[in-house]
Amino acid sequence: MRPRHHPVVRITHWVNVVAVLVMAGSGLRIFNAYPAFARKGEAFCCWPWEGMKAPAWLTFGGWLAGARNWHFAMMWVLAVNGLVYLGFIWLHGEWRDLVPRRGFLRDAREMARFYLFARPDHPRQGKHNALQRGAYFAMPIIGALLVLTGLALWKPVQLGWLTALFGGYAWARYWHFVAMLLLGLLAVVHVVMVLTTDPYSIISMTTGRYEERWSPEARNARPLVNLRPAAVDPAAVVPAAVVPAAVDPAAVVPAAVDPAAVVPAAVDPAAPVARHESRGQEDR
Repeated sequence: MRPRHHPVVRITHWVNVVAVLVMAGSGLRIFNAYPAFARKGEAFCCWPWEGMKAPAWLTFGGWLAGARNWHFAMMWVLAVNGLVYLGFIWLHGEWRDLVPRRGFLRDAREMARFYLFARPDHPRQGKHNALQRGAYFAMPIIGALLVLTGLALWKPVQLGWLTALFGGYAWARYWHFVAMLLLGLLAVVHVVMVLTTDPYSIISMTTGRYEERWSPEARNARPLVNLRPAAVDPAAVVPAAVVPAAVDPAAVVPAAVDPAAVVPAAVDPAAPVARHESRGQEDR
């Protein structure tokens, strides 16, 4: 198994899960206190469900003041955690896996065709496919919009310029609500696709480990199709047995040695005597 997600990515991911769930539930509870965007007696152009409250089981915080306390507390958790995550992927270089590449629209179309059974084989994707890249790239942008509109609602006087930038208090509240719906929609689609197409990514986001045969590309996986890990070719993972080549005995047995090559030549006894006699004559 190989590492897939750094511990910083895994920790910030799960902190975001808790923060977004609490903020969404408490935000709906705050919205239910006045489930409209127009002032009383006025109409709002872009929300046909004025006066309709969110289901109680989707809300969190119990009552308005409790929901506000939870909402503001999680606001700082989400903001700080988001900055840690963005700073890490920028410094660590993991932003390259999330930013849409050249040909993004073509790749996204091919991925959609595969999910709709209009293409038989899974497009090459790398760590994330084109649709995932688009969703993961959009999430921080929507998160930034949530934070900015939330600040405009929290301090409409002190940050009046920011509130005015979004069109006033009613419009800032509207954009805040729409951004929450968009983020919630992306999160729901993300969870559904993980559970029905790539459940092994839960392991990687928990432990950081991932096997290549688990990837949707290796399994040619669509929602609820080909969920089992891909079969592994034994030849690809088991090295072939090493069989030594036949050894030629002649290559290791030394050749016959010629005795004449190692026996010193016979010494002429007369040679040293002759040399001694010549030295004696010179002395005389």
